[in-house]
Amino acid sequence: MKRLLLALTIATASFVAFTSCTKEYITQEHYDMVPAQTMIYSKTATDYPWNWGETDNRAYFTLPIPELTAYYMDQGIVSVAISEDNESTYRTIPATVNGISYSYDYKVGSVIIYAEDPIMEPGSEISVPNDLVVKVSLIDADYVE
Repeated sequence: MKRLLLALTIATASFVAFTSCTKEYITQEHYDMVPAQTMIYSKTATDYPWNWGETDNRAYFTLPIPELTAYYMDQGIVSVAISEDNESTYRTIPATVNGISYSYDYKVGSVIIYAEDPIMEPGSEISVPNDLVVKVSLIDADYVE
């Protein structure tokens, strides 16, 4: 009985020793993708002028961004922030800043930034700032169905 118990103990110890856990790291290598890109644009009255919509309470300008490819349209993330104080602070848009509602649309190759009266009352006008700093971030993401 002692020999059977000893054999069982040795077999159990051997089993535990040879099947111990090992830590394994699995990483995905994306050599053709950049994790994130950020571009900063200084908007002045001459660079990227405001275009007015049908009324005086909506304006927009277009930033050409060649890095914004079909990949980001299909599965990436596009984030836009603006600064009115020379990059001391940024506000991610959509946001309302100093009584102006900012939003954006994007397509391959460009981002369109809108500024409008948040109330959209007929006859109301907004005074858009000519100088803005715009930060556009393109972020890699994996699309999951």
